[in-house]
Formats: sequence, structure tokens, C-alpha cells
Amino acid sequence: MKIKSTITGALYEFNAQGKIDEERYICPECSHLRKKKNDKCLAWNTKENVGYCHNCTTSFYVFNPQQKEYAVPEWKNKTELTDIAVRYFTGRMISQKTLIKMRLYSDNEFMPQLKETCEVICFPFFFQDKLVNIKYRGNKKSFKLHTGAELIFYNQDALLQFEDIIIVEGEIDALSFIECGFDNVISVPNGAGGKHEYLDTYINLFENVKRIYLAVDQDTKGIELRDELARRLGQERCFIVSFKDCKDANAYICKYGGADMGQLIKDAQPVPVKGIISVPQIEADIRQMFDVGFNPGLTLGDTFDNNIKWETRRLATVSGIPSHGKSEFVDYLIVKLNLIYGWKAALFTPENYPLSYHYVKLFEKIIGKKFNKHSATDIDYDMAYEHISNNFFYILNEDDFTVDSLLLAAKSLVRSKGIKVLVVDPYNRLDHQYTESETQYISKFLDKLTMFARIYDVLVFLVAHPRKIEKEGGAFRVPSVYDIAGSSNFANKSDYIFTVYRKVDGSGILMNEVEIYWQKIKHKYLGETGITALKYEKTSGRFFSSQPDTNNWLIKKAEQQIISYSEPTDKIGDEYFDNSMPTF
Repeated sequence: MKIKSTITGALYEFNAQGKIDEERYICPECSHLRKKKNDKCLAWNTKENVGYCHNCTTSFYVFNPQQKEYAVPEWKNKTELTDIAVRYFTGRMISQKTLIKMRLYSDNEFMPQLKETCEVICFPFFFQDKLVNIKYRGNKKSFKLHTGAELIFYNQDALLQFEDIIIVEGEIDALSFIECGFDNVISVPNGAGGKHEYLDTYINLFENVKRIYLAVDQDTKGIELRDELARRLGQERCFIVSFKDCKDANAYICKYGGADMGQLIKDAQPVPVKGIISVPQIEADIRQMFDVGFNPGLTLGDTFDNNIKWETRRLATVSGIPSHGKSEFVDYLIVKLNLIYGWKAALFTPENYPLSYHYVKLFEKIIGKKFNKHSATDIDYDMAYEHISNNFFYILNEDDFTVDSLLLAAKSLVRSKGIKVLVVDPYNRLDHQYTESETQYISKFLDKLTMFARIYDVLVFLVAHPRKIEKEGGAFRVPSVYDIAGSSNFANKSDYIFTVYRKVDGSGILMNEVEIYWQKIKHKYLGETGITALKYEKTSGRFFSSQPDTNNWLIKKAEQQIISYSEPTDKIGDEYFDNSMPTF
């Protein structure tokens, strides 16, 4: 494969062995200049396909911005399982008939967690009779997926064969349902805490599915996965499976046997969409709040973190006098939410037309350089293009600017791309078709936004201009929450309201000093009202309090991935291969 240097932009041929998560190599940028020419100072992360030299601090990444290529594992056509593996599955109430049907086998594989080659159980992932990936599971809860292979659902062909689909959190839970006669089961490939790129790619396979049974773990992470699947796949066709006092499907058949699995599916409760909601339907959320307290919201590492903490299912109304930087600040917020937390965003921003102009703004905020070949390099361009293409999406139906059309497109992007942020910038560029008073219309308009935010677990930013503001002493006064043009309902129905206000000098000229007035924070745990003084850096379009940050944030993110390895979140490895079971 080809990798590029993030400092010089040089292109190198490079082949990682892929045997462990982090491998050491000679750095092509600096090793030939060092006395210790054979010192392996380049750390290469085989999972993320990024590298970092601990000597010259150069970062590297795979150069393939337009198309992602996947490794295809070799199918060894093996069907044998060792006696130890068979005894293990027998102890989990899974027969050899099921294991043979799903083509599990034993092999020897190098496991990064153990730093040695050991016997493993192999779970092959097929789709349309082609091997796509393999999950290897060894002793001491070690596991890995085939390096560089595509993530797909386990037993993904079921989506082509059945109208009813059961989704579980791990392969052994899938085997448990198959053991009980339910071939219409699929499993997420990377547990409850993994990324959902497989869902982005194969969302269309769910088009003909009528009912989806969410049979994931009944712990905190499992509930988060359940809610995300319902959000993406459509709550109206999703049902929640309860395993009584058991954590998951395999624990259930081990305790109660498999005879009642069909009844569990029949007893599954629909995901509440609208209407009456009973307390038992939200018991899991209530218990989590009791055990761990309120979710404190997310912070961005800025000086205003004490004033505002972010969460989805909220409507944030942003106001300010024209040319004071409302849109720039919203772009800054969504870029940081994306880079820190992975929140993808959809934007309705017709004032940034053609949309390539807005792309430039995102580029400069992410890369920290002006968008031209004199300031930025080709590698900056490629890195930004790949990231923005995968994380930011535009909504602009030139034939229909109504809010219903906007939300229909946003709903589609929730399911196909997993967006967590919707930006409406500005309110007055929508086609508002009044059939009642302006106040009544705005009230219903805001209700549509807030209901969309809550149903689809999205944070909505609404940019709304104030009415005409009077000057005081040569400068405009700061608009209040009740100065937003049209109706006081903006103030009443928003969860967050903040105003962006630029200072002026003695001649009345706008400066690059900005004040953010946090005017409404609906819940105390999400912050408090106040004022944040910031400065605006023209080159990058970023906001700062003391010193501007002009670093390429994508490089910083890649460097963090090199040195940070979290514990596996994969379902296989939680409690199945414990010390009471045979080890191998």
C-alpha cells in the first residue's frame, strides 16, 4: 500500500505485517539521516492504518482518499473444531450441528492481546457465499477481526431471505437463536461500543424488512446500541426483546433452555414512537439515572464548557446581528463535535451557495490553513476531502424549501449516514407557508424541529435573525432571547439559546473580538447562562480565548489514535471464555 507523510507530503510504498495492533518500522522520513539508521521509530497502528514517528514526529496515513479497499481473508475450507472448543460451545448450549452449519472452525493465529500465537475459534463472516471477514477468538478474552477486512453483519444473508429480522450484539447470541431454529438472526460485528460503518454501507438491505427485533444486551452499552439501531432503522418497525433476568440470549438458553425463545419474540414490545408511554417502557433509563446520575452532557475543551454542555434530542437556537459570525460559530461547534465525538452533520445552508464555498469553511476549520495550494498541501486536501465527504452532508432541494421537505431529507440521512446534528441556517430562507398567524405557525414549526430532534436523537441548530436592533452609543445592543424576529416562541421552545456578538472599535468598525451570550440553558446539568469572550482567527475560521490553534486537527486525531488503545468492546470476550471454561 501507499502511505503519505503529513509533513513533507512524500509518498512511500509500505507494507505492514498486520500481526499486532501496533508494529514498529524504520521511518522513511528520518531514519536515513540518523546515526541509528535501523532504529524502528515509526509506530504503525494496523487497526486504524495510521502511523507516527517518535523521532521526527511525522504522521503517516494510507493514501487512498477516493475509494476504500478492503483486505479479503483466505478461506481455508476448514470445518474442524478442537475438543476444547466443542466442549466450550456445549457448555453454552450450542450443538455441533449449529457450529457446522455456520462453518466455525479452529485454527492458530497471532493474538495481539496475548502477544503470541495460540489456538483460536474462527467465526467466518460470509455474504452471498463470499468470505468477507473472520473474527478470531482465543483464550483470556483475546479477539480480533481480520486486519483490513470490511465490517459486515454476522449472518448478513438473512437480510436477503426474511421479512422479520432479529439483531443481537454478538456471534454467540446469534448462534443461540440459530440453535433454537431462528435463522433470521444477524449480529453486529464489533459489539455495542463499535462504530457503525457496516450500517452505513448496508442500510439498503433493510428496505424489505417489515419487523426488526432488537435482542441486544440489557446493560448500559446494549441499551445505547438498541437505541441507535432503532433510530437508524426506523422506530415504527422495531421491537424490544427482553430476556427476563438474563443479560442476553445465550445466558437465557443456558438458564431456561431454548423452548421459550419463540415466546420471547412474541412478547417483544414495540419501541415507543408516539402516544402513551408507560413507566416500564423507560425503566432502563430510570435505573441508569438512579445508578450513575444524570448524563452531564459533552464538552469541547473550550472556555465556555462551564456554560454549555451538549447532548442530542435538543434544539439550539442561535441568534445575532448580521455579519456578527453566527454561522461561523455554528460551523466551529459542529466541526469539534464531529472530531471529538464522531457526530456526523447535515446542513441546510442556502446562503452558502454554491455549497463549495461552505466546504472551504469546513476545510479551513479542520485543517487550520487557508484553502489554496500556496497555504495547504495536497495531503491536506486529500485528508480533508475524505473526512468531510464521510461526515458532512448537505440538504438543498431547490424545488421545495419547506420544513417538511427538509426534515424528510434529514430523516433519510439519519438512516443512511447516521447523522447526529442538523443545522438549519437560517430560518428565514425556508419556504414558510402561512395558513394561520405567524405566532401560531412558528409554534408548530418549532414543535416539528423539537420532535424530530427527540425521535431521531439529533441535536438541531437553528440560526434565526433578530428583529431590527437599535444602536446604543454607536454600537448595536446585544439582542435578547425575545428579540428573535417573528415570535417569543423561539425563546419559549428552545433548549439552548445563545447570541453571537462582535465588538466594534471607536470608529464603529467590527473587530475580531466576539462575545457569546449564553442566554438560555434549559436544564441545570447542561450548564448556566453567562458570557464568553473569544477571538476569531481569520485564516482558519476558528475561535479561541488566548492563543490560536492552527494545527491540522486531523493529524492530531491520528496521533492520538496511535498511542491510545482502549479495551475491546466486542461482545465475544465479556463472560463467555471465563476461567471456569476450558482454555486453549
